[in-house]
Amino acid sequence: MLEGDQGGRKSSTVAEAYRKAGPYLSASSLLTSSVGLWTVVGYFLDRKLGTAPWCLLAGSLSGISLGFYLFLRTILALGAKEKADAANGSGDVRHER
Repeated sequence: MLEGDQGGRKSSTVAEAYRKAGPYLSASSLLTSSVGLWTVVGYFLDRKLGTAPWCLLAGSLSGISLGFYLFLRTILALGAKEKADAANGSGDVRHER
């Protein structure tokens, strides 16, 4: 019985860790997907227009810029939310109604 209890607590802590890491994983996927998308757009524009490598470079730089903007905006919003939660005293305490 003791092993089941430990396993339940372990899965609970793992689930809690994923729940806390979720917004940060989302922010990093915004960064990578933005870079990937705009690089592919630039590549296909280069193929269509015959302007290699200029659209590819412009697309990748645009993707990097937009990705970092979205990443930083998300991370700063999460920091502000955590600071507001700490100021309100709510923290990780969950209230059931």
